[in-house]
Amino acid sequence: MTLILSNDDVKAALNVRECLDVMEESYREQAASRAVNRPTCHSYLPHSLPNSTYSFKSVDGGVGKLGVLALRVTSDIVQERQAHNSVRLEKLPLAGKGMFVGLVQLFSATTGELLAIMPDGLIQQTRVGVTSALGAKVMARKNSEVLGLIGSGGQARSHYRYMAAVMPLKKVKVFSPNAEHRKAFVEEMARETGVPGEPVSSAEEAVKGCDVVCSATNSSRPVLELDWLAPGMHYNSIREFETDLAVLEKCDVVAIHTRFGGIFHYQPPGTVIDLPGVRREKPRDWTRYPEICDLIAGKIPGRTDDNQITFFLNNVGTGVQFAAMGYCAYQGAREKGLGREIPSEWFLQDIKP
Repeated sequence: MTLILSNDDVKAALNVRECLDVMEESYREQAASRAVNRPTCHSYLPHSLPNSTYSFKSVDGGVGKLGVLALRVTSDIVQERQAHNSVRLEKLPLAGKGMFVGLVQLFSATTGELLAIMPDGLIQQTRVGVTSALGAKVMARKNSEVLGLIGSGGQARSHYRYMAAVMPLKKVKVFSPNAEHRKAFVEEMARETGVPGEPVSSAEEAVKGCDVVCSATNSSRPVLELDWLAPGMHYNSIREFETDLAVLEKCDVVAIHTRFGGIFHYQPPGTVIDLPGVRREKPRDWTRYPEICDLIAGKIPGRTDDNQITFFLNNVGTGVQFAAMGYCAYQGAREKGLGREIPSEWFLQDIKP
């Protein structure tokens, strides 16, 4: 049988500690060449809405030890918008009645069967937050107690949740442009994690006096000034656009998520990637920076001094992440009796492809 899960099913199925453990083991497998990734592939088509484009994205990867491979696809309309004195790239909810399209398909590496289909929403947020937390685990000071968090959306929620699980945090300072939203966000996450939060009125205030800083936004502009970084800090960013990449030269220890870039097909003039105001830089040679899997596996040293400034750029998603988190969701749902089963035969054939 093939299991169909909703985001609510995924939320109920996932366990914080298991997600961290499975992802960490998956990175160790990747460092040992026992996991596989295919670079993200993007295809774009023009769209009738202003400053917008249709974007189709796919990525896949598998982990031999888990016995699974995941394919993640998204089908989006993306638009550049001005909001709260910043430029944001936002997905428009045009599918159905104000919905989005994103799917993770989980396959058995033993039989080839389709094990499960689930939305990518919560899986997407979880895989980013878990990876950032594992980055902090090997790069931040072990006695880090104060987290500065820029953002209060789904990605920020995941970072609050998983950072609190890997560090002895005593406080999380949160800034986002909407004062009411950041206050509600802090109250929600403090209740969930048991780590007190403090809403603050600026990004600089969120960073000041922190041991670890995370930017988790959809901004198209840098959200942190380089001179805010102090000795001993660990900085984590989830997007190149929200980061001044001069930080790569400023920090003592740098790691990235992956050296894979993206494969782009058909980029017509006027699409988001060619819009006025969106930063465009020459392709960066990511091969000079170590991948986080190698730090997690101990192949490359992380922080060696408490005064070092460290930086982890969680730059591009990979299939291994979706395989690991899809596996956690699938196993958790099976154990808890979640989701809906449909016949696997619907996805099988007797004609050799």
